[in-house]
Amino acid sequence: MSIQKQNLPNEVELVKQAIVDDRAFSVLYDFYFPQIYGYLYKRLGCREIVEDLVSEIFLKVFSNLKSFDSGKASFSTWLYRIATNRLVDFYRKHGREKSLPIDDDVELTDEINFEMQVSAQFDAKVERQLVDIVLRKLNKRYQRVLHLRFFAEMDNSEIAATCQISINNVGVLLHRAQKKFEKLYQKYAK
Repeated sequence: MSIQKQNLPNEVELVKQAIVDDRAFSVLYDFYFPQIYGYLYKRLGCREIVEDLVSEIFLKVFSNLKSFDSGKASFSTWLYRIATNRLVDFYRKHGREKSLPIDDDVELTDEINFEMQVSAQFDAKVERQLVDIVLRKLNKRYQRVLHLRFFAEMDNSEIAATCQISINNVGVLLHRAQKKFEKLYQKYAK
């Protein structure tokens, strides 16, 4: 994620511009949309729900640009905080159970290829569900730091800013969360 940020023009100036210029907001949207979409999709696995949530998130970002304070956090940290809070709200409202349908875009070139694709999608679905089950067994703090690290691909300083904790605390939480996750994963993977 940090490497990609270097490709974005001066983020602070772009955010200031976006308050009065829709084209500047469009640059921010185009840059961050795939990242936020991927972050939510890896967590939810359902395109329709993710598309709705991403739309809500960027609408909220657009509506609240004037309240963004670059002295408190980077724009990406602020954006991920909004996305994470929206995800938490979604889970509160709809619970943790979710449907992970097999994508409809499977090509029917020949029966063997089709079976291999369906099998691979099924395996990926089962793996996502197992990871989700194990993550749900962890406490909320462990869940959050693992999501931000592996789904949002944030570094420790970005996670610290998003969660409003120290960088050292992030390192400790990540270490403990990974150990706990590995132990539970082994238990459920059997």
